[in-house]
Amino acid sequence: MQALGLEQLDVIIVTGDAYVDHPAFGAAMVGRYVQSLGCTVGIIAMPDVKNPADFTALGAPRYFFGVTAGNVDSMLSLFTAQKKPRSDDPYVPGGRAGVRPQRATIAYCNALRQAFSGAPIVIGGVEASLRRIVHYDFWSDSLRQPILLDAKADLLAYGMAEHPLRAIVARCKRGEPIGGMLDIPGTAVRLGKNALDAVAADPKQRFVRLPSFEEIQQSRAAFSQMTRLFYENPEAAFLQECSTLGVLVNKPAEPLTQGEIDRIYELPFSYRPHPSYKQAVPAYEQIKDSVTVVRGCFGGCNFCGLGAHQGKIIQSRSKDSVVREIRKRSQLPGWKGIVSDLGGPTANMFSLSCRRPKDGKPCTRRSCLAPSVCSFLQTGQSAFAELIRAVCGLDMVKHVSINSGVRMDLALLWPEIIEIVAKKATGGQLSVAPEYLARAVLFAMGKPEETGWQRFEELFASASARAGKQQYLVPYFIAGHPGSTQSDARELGEYLRRRGIKARNVQEYIPIPMTVSCSMYATGEDPFTGKKVPVTVKLSEVRHQKDLIMWWQDQQPRLHHDRRGARR
Repeated sequence: MQALGLEQLDVIIVTGDAYVDHPAFGAAMVGRYVQSLGCTVGIIAMPDVKNPADFTALGAPRYFFGVTAGNVDSMLSLFTAQKKPRSDDPYVPGGRAGVRPQRATIAYCNALRQAFSGAPIVIGGVEASLRRIVHYDFWSDSLRQPILLDAKADLLAYGMAEHPLRAIVARCKRGEPIGGMLDIPGTAVRLGKNALDAVAADPKQRFVRLPSFEEIQQSRAAFSQMTRLFYENPEAAFLQECSTLGVLVNKPAEPLTQGEIDRIYELPFSYRPHPSYKQAVPAYEQIKDSVTVVRGCFGGCNFCGLGAHQGKIIQSRSKDSVVREIRKRSQLPGWKGIVSDLGGPTANMFSLSCRRPKDGKPCTRRSCLAPSVCSFLQTGQSAFAELIRAVCGLDMVKHVSINSGVRMDLALLWPEIIEIVAKKATGGQLSVAPEYLARAVLFAMGKPEETGWQRFEELFASASARAGKQQYLVPYFIAGHPGSTQSDARELGEYLRRRGIKARNVQEYIPIPMTVSCSMYATGEDPFTGKKVPVTVKLSEVRHQKDLIMWWQDQQPRLHHDRRGARR
């Protein structure tokens, strides 16, 4: 700041992650974007909540503090599915565990309130986004009110948040207080008693009223009703009361246009960790050569928070933008000609869209693929094929992989993509997610009853053979999901044993806030049908289901896997 002649920054971002100036890191993406809006931006990375000086080092911002727990929910970063402390944190230099506090968004806001009592605070990121309404907290086995109320922040920007941030910055420049910004799409607002009464009584307000915190505490049916209303009204605003306070969740922001997403990913990133770090940041080492090409997911899996966070509308970059980024990065020190991933949430959703008539009625399907493929879904994956060919054809590129994986049932709707991925974009292994075998469990997961795993495997093996390559699928499974039983896990394990598949990527189910599966876990019922769903709540039984799926460990020393598949 002294070198730049700055006495005060416009925006200061506080993050639980190390600062890595790479578009795969949320704080960097937000920082570069807000900078592109004409603001000066500072970043406080990994502050110690016990040390006030960490939060006051850059002074108070002119406009607001932006607070995020980091790329991953802080409780997921800190604890395993067995609620035991993790031994590492890949988003911290050296992978040191325990650097970020529990419920980091709340902890950082509390520290900022102590240091700067009146400073405006905007929270965001996946932790805040998936807690914008009343939610079940797995780690405390309790219901919690919307995070805005616990964090005592002024505003929450949910989702990827570029459009909300643009509106917030524009209004700040006009002198508007953040506490009065009640109508920005893609935000949630904390309401005091007077504001709550005024919003509730305003006939111009259009919102869906969710059951209150008190109603949900008293009734399992009210929790299910909240989940059902949230998912059946994807384009609506919501109002939820909590005692004398409330939260107004405005309707979602419009998705980015291709031109907008191109410009965002071509901002002047250095693609490097901050030079002050003496140790490597493991998460950066894993994704440093990856290129994000798509956002959003229309898969609608019940256990996944992507739909509630990034949305189901696919937002894709242009082929030219991706090529420009790779050309730029090839000029940086350390380039080895490897693109470790061309992807996003689901790589082969790149450039896909909906042909539904624009009749003004919102689509209420949670998934475009389950229980059957929507007739309006455009499923031809030629654009993704062309992208792979274009990147593979660059002189500075030696090899391309699709490490974010592909959706098998979607690929089977346009099998040519399997041939292209096997021939040009697989580095020996390709990640796929059959998740389970039993149809009842797949239904509870929001997956098609037939995932297409066996047919996909046959086509992939044939394509790999024609390409002269020995390549394998790496299947991913979830143990202990609502709807699964010990007998289901045993059946899956026996199926894998018969086929000689030693599954290593088996995750013990963790209820992610605001997901349909979390609602099932908390209530024991399907929120849309009211039917009872068997739930495994004993952690030892969830572990037993995992052991049944990992049948091959019976003859070997036990190996346990964390969320990234790292063997322990």
